[in-house]
Amino acid sequence: MGDRLRLADVEHMPTDELVQMITESFDNLVTVAIAEATNGYIPQRTRRLLRKAEWRLDWQDALLCACGELQVAVERMRYGRDPRLDPTERRLRRVRNRAHEAGVLAKKLRSNDFNNSTERKSGTNSHLTALGWLRSAFPGEYAECLRQERAHRNLGEEAEKPSFRNVHEQIEFACERGRLTAPRTPEVDMLVAADDAVVRLATAVDAKDQEERNSALRHPLMLGRWENALRELGEKTAKRARAETPHGLGTLPDDFYALPADEAIAVLNSRRFLAAIQQRRLEYKRCVRQITQALRKQEREDPHVIALAETKAAAGQLLAERYPSEYAYVRAVLRPHEERNGYLPKSLVTSPQRSEIKRRILQALTDGTWMRPEGHAHK
Repeated sequence: MGDRLRLADVEHMPTDELVQMITESFDNLVTVAIAEATNGYIPQRTRRLLRKAEWRLDWQDALLCACGELQVAVERMRYGRDPRLDPTERRLRRVRNRAHEAGVLAKKLRSNDFNNSTERKSGTNSHLTALGWLRSAFPGEYAECLRQERAHRNLGEEAEKPSFRNVHEQIEFACERGRLTAPRTPEVDMLVAADDAVVRLATAVDAKDQEERNSALRHPLMLGRWENALRELGEKTAKRARAETPHGLGTLPDDFYALPADEAIAVLNSRRFLAAIQQRRLEYKRCVRQITQALRKQEREDPHVIALAETKAAAGQLLAERYPSEYAYVRAVLRPHEERNGYLPKSLVTSPQRSEIKRRILQALTDGTWMRPEGHAHK
């Protein structure tokens, strides 16, 4: 583990050295995040570093941790009438502003991933959208086209894709099939076999020491139990921390500042722990998101999956050739919504309006009203 970084050192540190220090230590990353938020003399190259895609989510993690620590410090100082209260409050406000910015940038990163996904690109393509809706309108005929294409390409019957109750079942299935190959250390095996009380204790110890990370909790097979333990700890701690919800510290009630010292310290310690739990919950979500993204990428690159996708595309095209007038009708309804020829706006992909357009098209294809002039009218 590298040396502990001080706030005053950050503005003088070469960026290459900072990268090494924040890679080795989460505490150092928190220090850099606080310094960047509160020190106007931090070099621009350091500011740009934190906002790069590869550091953006870690930066958000560090700022969330810093917000919790600083808020509890402010509350402790206010209770004890500490003269450092005012500058600490100013520091907290600036760190919160940065945390908001980091949250916006993290959301943008997720949005970019989604916008570049195959699903989103298919949703903006009028031709692919029309083919998809035609399959929904004529499922039996599409199944026949698919059988023809599979026979033509010498593909066997497609195994039924398993359904999962939640993402953790999907991850467990991927581990069983060897699609995820995270090592099973003795620590992982111990936690997998342990009862919930042991997992909660390991989760609590992990949260209390922000610098350390229990890698066994972050194993794919443990993510579901880690989430449960975090949720249970948050719910149990919120009342002791005088918080209205496990998901945020909120503001302490006025009567807190009249409590005896030992009671006040217990509340503040609970709030510090609750803030750490909230940071770990954000980290848990990151772990799940990274795994599911990796699984989607792996599936897209699987030769069998690629062959099946090509077969389904060919079957969809064959269906359009069987029903050229119906396909033309769907395209005609979509055309006024296109932002340019053949492409729908991204805003329409997840809009309720898209569902309504699809519902009206399928209804018209089902009851035959699409053949009448009014079937082509748009409400």
